[in-house]
Amino acid sequence: MQASNIDIDKNRCNGCGICVKVCPAQAFSIAAEQAELSGSCSFACDHCAAACPKEAITVQFNEAKEPFDFASFTGKVAENQTEVKLTALVAMMRARRSCRAYQKRSVDCGILEDLVKIGLTAPSGTNSQKWTFTIIDSRPKMLAFGESVAAYFGKMNRWAESAWLRKLLKLSGRPELEIYYREYYESIKVGLSQWYEKKEDRLFHGAQAAILIGAQPGGSCPQEDALLAAQNILLGAQVMGLGSCLIGFAVEALRRDRKIKESLKIPAAEKIYAVIALGYPAITFPRPAGRRKVPIRWVD
Repeated sequence: MQASNIDIDKNRCNGCGICVKVCPAQAFSIAAEQAELSGSCSFACDHCAAACPKEAITVQFNEAKEPFDFASFTGKVAENQTEVKLTALVAMMRARRSCRAYQKRSVDCGILEDLVKIGLTAPSGTNSQKWTFTIIDSRPKMLAFGESVAAYFGKMNRWAESAWLRKLLKLSGRPELEIYYREYYESIKVGLSQWYEKKEDRLFHGAQAAILIGAQPGGSCPQEDALLAAQNILLGAQVMGLGSCLIGFAVEALRRDRKIKESLKIPAAEKIYAVIALGYPAITFPRPAGRRKVPIRWVD
């Protein structure tokens, strides 16, 4: 999404800078005590509009936002189940946002254990329940994990800088390094500079804890199982007042660098499919973010 798809009402903006803090694309800056678009937005997440306390930002989607109206649900639930109002459930789901600004407040180990228990309520293929959960419970441990991930991507960037190596691998049927260079090299270079030179955490965003979800060998669909458990944990964290964010770059580093897994005492045969950063949010969202209208395909 280009910057032209985001409008800022200068009459409403008070220059609080919340949009700068929540934007994952770093598209905003503050000039003359007002927000301005200094970059392009590739996420179209609507975080800026949802977080703005003055409702000064509007994100123009390609289509109208989808209304969340439900006409067919009767409100009944299975026998012996606690009654749940669908509208309240969906409102909670809509309220959950990826958190990229955390308080310097630790998360109690009991809460982290409870989140794992919530993850265990998810379904699994053939009821294999081959999940694994690794908890990182403090900010110093998060920084050590982040250092390992940064070292891996620093190595990847050094390899990607070699044009002859990219070309050689591409000619041999392995274009991954060329794709990495084209799609990730520059943004990771900026992120590494912020990590090492400015001590800014653009990976975990100051999160105080994390839960790594993986699977032991033998499951029929281990990745799906792990991601279903992850979704339950994300929603559970929302109800508990915690912020959360899935960290895909950490998953990739764990997948490719066995030394990172070893440092976390994760067995070699175990695969990690999700890394959830957790902490108490420093910024709240007074409104839910928008969703594009998606056409429904009916099979004749």
